[in-house]
Amino acid sequence: MKGFDEIQQLWQGQKPEPNVSFETILQHIKSHRTALTKKLFWQSVAVGTAVLTALWICIVVDFSTWTTYLALAIMVGCIGYYFANQLNDYKDISRNRHLLSKPQDYINYLRAFQQKRNRFNTRSYVVYEICIAVAFALYGIEMYFILPFWTLAGIFIFVVFWFLICHFVFMKQYIKHENMRIEEMIGNLERIKGQFRDR
Repeated sequence: MKGFDEIQQLWQGQKPEPNVSFETILQHIKSHRTALTKKLFWQSVAVGTAVLTALWICIVVDFSTWTTYLALAIMVGCIGYYFANQLNDYKDISRNRHLLSKPQDYINYLRAFQQKRNRFNTRSYVVYEICIAVAFALYGIEMYFILPFWTLAGIFIFVVFWFLICHFVFMKQYIKHENMRIEEMIGNLERIKGQFRDR
């Protein structure tokens, strides 16, 4: 998820000094979190619009095969699943303001969030990829009757290549980067927690 970018940027590379005010840091986090909730809200709106657009295409366009309608239904289901997760994360972040009041509570929240994100980025993402691939294959049946064979074969090869790159390169980097950022946030919170405990 890209939801924690603003907060992650705040904590990235921040090394608290002994005289850093916890209230000052908390105000910075809250302001970044407000920006984060706005970003998640607009991402949810964009994904919701994509679902409505796909439904509109399904109703308005007259496809020649039933498999295309099934492909669109699968696509709408996948995008809807993503939309539900985005909306859930938006609600979770906007409702849990108290988590920022105590570093240990926020650390516990980040650990749970990291586990949830890892499940979503691995197991759920594989199911998502399989469903999207099936949708493309079903839509390919319609394209078989419209496009020349070699054009269709080229598109098929490109789609397979794109899926492989997304799965083995982009997603691996995304998961690694996200985990690294969350660990940095947790490490900084641990230092701040220790700093204020020692006073």
